[in-house]
Amino acid sequence: MSFVKKDLFTPCLDVHFFLSHNVTAIVYRKLTEFEIMVSIVWSILFVCILLSNLLVLGVICFKRSLRNHSSLLVGSLCLANITYDFMFVLPVKVLNIRNSIHSFVNIYCQLSPTVIQFAFVCCMNFHICSISLEKFIAITSPFWYNQISIYKSAMFVVILLVCWILPTFVAFLPLIIGWWKICPNFCLLSEAKENRYQSLQAWHIFWSFLMFLLPTIVMMVFYVRVYLVARDHARRIHCTSVGIQPAVTLKATKAVAIIVGVYVILQTPYNILQVITVVDYRVIPGETRYLLREWLAYAASWNSVASPIIYGFYNKNLRSNIIALVCRYKSARFRNVSRTSLLSK
Repeated sequence: MSFVKKDLFTPCLDVHFFLSHNVTAIVYRKLTEFEIMVSIVWSILFVCILLSNLLVLGVICFKRSLRNHSSLLVGSLCLANITYDFMFVLPVKVLNIRNSIHSFVNIYCQLSPTVIQFAFVCCMNFHICSISLEKFIAITSPFWYNQISIYKSAMFVVILLVCWILPTFVAFLPLIIGWWKICPNFCLLSEAKENRYQSLQAWHIFWSFLMFLLPTIVMMVFYVRVYLVARDHARRIHCTSVGIQPAVTLKATKAVAIIVGVYVILQTPYNILQVITVVDYRVIPGETRYLLREWLAYAASWNSVASPIIYGFYNKNLRSNIIALVCRYKSARFRNVSRTSLLSK
């Protein structure tokens, strides 16, 4: 058994030391006006993520006709969004978790902006890649895709396992290889002193590559390929009515543009800021950098609201079931209101 010398890492602080010297603000500090405003706007996002994903996930779970591989990927994406909502957005942004006298809170506070955020954002982006792969297979190999096969089911199981397990493993990698060490009594990770800056720089660049750049490239390649195949199919069909082929091509173009465009617009600014900050933190002043990171992370997290809406809209079967559910709820509510008004008379 090998022992790591303490001086190889940055020192672990202890809230009990500060409290013993009457520095109570380290634990019991009041929130600033900006932090309260941030908590409010993230609360709105928390509710939006929860409602949109629960609606889509609930329809997929309770409708037998939607229990297929395509809906399975969308449902797993919704589950990842909901988990991210409860494990990162709620404790970190809404409740503003910080230093505590309890070790569990401090450990969670350390892991939330590093391990937990990376794991779930990467997991969600991998799901978006998997959905683009599924669309690509469906349009390029329709006969194989539509037949019931144990190999196809096994492939989708492997895809889901990769989407969930790989990001989690990579997120814990700095702890596994000894770059970071958990400090149970303070909300700050201890970092290895040797090549500290280079390690941090390499990790954040790798983080942005795996979490954003790689999924973006894969998704764009698959969706562009889907668009090209759909256009070729439309050209081969001998349409009796003039204008059908342009309409099909235009619809495919809009679908690809919306799916890729929303993802890129929401995710790109935050990841560019991350890389710039790590390469040279002096480019952007400290307070400006903090504000930019906060609001760009907020904008990027809206992808968890947009993704179930977009994929629910472009899945015809799923869209019709969601509309039917909403209409049924409205009619039931109208009947209850009418019954109440009649009884009151």
